[in-house]
Amino acid sequence: MTDRELLDEVEKDADSGMELIAKKYSGYAYAIAREKLSAFTEMDIDDAVQDIFLRLWQSRKKIDLSRGSLKAYICVLAKSICLRKRGQLAKAQKVIPLELISDYKADDKTVESELTKKELISKIKALPDEDRILIMRRYYFGQDHKEIADSLGISEAAARKRAERIIKRLAQQIEEVS
Repeated sequence: MTDRELLDEVEKDADSGMELIAKKYSGYAYAIAREKLSAFTEMDIDDAVQDIFLRLWQSRKKIDLSRGSLKAYICVLAKSICLRKRGQLAKAQKVIPLELISDYKADDKTVESELTKKELISKIKALPDEDRILIMRRYYFGQDHKEIADSLGISEAAARKRAERIIKRLAQQIEEVS
């Protein structure tokens, strides 16, 4: 079935239409969720996939196939939902799993840039737990200093200053190696 036929089926019969879409694209959605949520449980991944298809159903009338395929829409939706869920899960846990700090995958960057990124990842992994949590929450999950302070039980000013000091220390360590 084409994407248009699938969406038309959803309009005729929501249950059977969504079942057809799920049969066709659930493997794809799971692959994205597993990649983005690899440090979390299978139940968390299942929840994310359910959220993906729920949001797809909720936004079914807004999908414009002239702008891209249903697969592309599901991809964007899945990445967005999984990134938000990853932030929520990390916030709920007071620990940032080391698996979330994935090794840098080289693309067309220079060797020097690749080495610097690998060194940075290595240095972040070596940080004490509380420092690593602070840096990951700030720069990986994009949380503001207030959220971080609340989760760590410190003041917002302390969270801000501590993040600055950690970043400065990491930069110095990398410059020493270079």
